[in-house]
Amino acid sequence: MAVSYERKEEILAKYTKLVEKTEGLIVTEYRGMKMNEFHDIRKALREVGSSYLVTKNRLLKIALRNRGIAAPNDLLTGPVAITFVHRDLAGSVKALLDKKKTMEKLILKGAIVGSIVVPEADLEGLSNLPSLDQIRAQLIGLLIAPAQGLLGVLAAPAQGLVGVLDAGSNQVANVLAAYANKEDAA
Repeated sequence: MAVSYERKEEILAKYTKLVEKTEGLIVTEYRGMKMNEFHDIRKALREVGSSYLVTKNRLLKIALRNRGIAAPNDLLTGPVAITFVHRDLAGSVKALLDKKKTMEKLILKGAIVGSIVVPEADLEGLSNLPSLDQIRAQLIGLLIAPAQGLLGVLAAPAQGLVGVLDAGSNQVANVLAAYANKEDAA
């Protein structure tokens, strides 16, 4: 069925908006899949912050080119469905790899991350990457560590002074207590 020019413009605008908000795209072939399998994939991907859409390849290529992203012809041929990753790239790849184990018809063709095309063979490695939140936490830890070390260095002399004063006051108290005991005994 032919798609009107206005409808193509709507679809292109939708794809462009999705591409702008995505961390990456994972390209799959869905030929021969049943609708319930398709919905299972959508549900699994929704749980990790991604969306899964059957796309019009030509319009998706235009949306990618408009954003300055290479549109590889070998990935975007035939009946493809695209995972638009909004949050967790590694989690999305893991979810698709898990689904692929139980769904023979699901074929992972590759991914586009930024301007890098990731072939299907490298998707397993991509699934082992830490999530963006984990990377942020590690970065914050690296930024805070020197400040914590400096704080420890700056606090050490004060802690030492408190220790000396405490020991001195304990000795004075012991001397006074001993003197008081000597007075009481006499």
